[in-house]
Amino acid sequence: MYNKPLSCILVTLFLYMFIELQNATVTAQQFNFPDVVKKQVKKVHVRCVNKTGVTEEIIASAHSGVLPKDPAFKCFLHCLFDIFGLIDSQNIMHLDALVEVVPEELHAKILDLSEKCGTQNGTDACDTVLLTVQCYIDTDGPFIKKSVEDMLT
Repeated sequence: MYNKPLSCILVTLFLYMFIELQNATVTAQQFNFPDVVKKQVKKVHVRCVNKTGVTEEIIASAHSGVLPKDPAFKCFLHCLFDIFGLIDSQNIMHLDALVEVVPEELHAKILDLSEKCGTQNGTDACDTVLLTVQCYIDTDGPFIKKSVEDMLT
């Protein structure tokens, strides 16, 4: 069932993860997201940090574009994806679900990432998310950086 407020949070969260992981400057058009959505995303960030025990330093170390192999960081990413339904109980990634809630001009990019990366099977659920997110970054890092910053500035 489509839930617009949850979907907005889901998209923002997905893109927020990458602003945490990629540190670049904003140069493109900006999407306006309400402060309430940004606050919710931050709450989920804190929730997943508390659940996994990952440190902010480890999260910050992902700014290079190479994701830390730290077990807590892997599970932090899994927590984010799980909360918003981008990974299912069989550890299958569902990035393509974002097409229902992102602007139409982003559909081709999202579908391309989903098609090229699919689900990168890891040793467990947390490793699967890490490998798949790294694939997204390796496949189209500039798009991810731009999208995240457009959504959150």
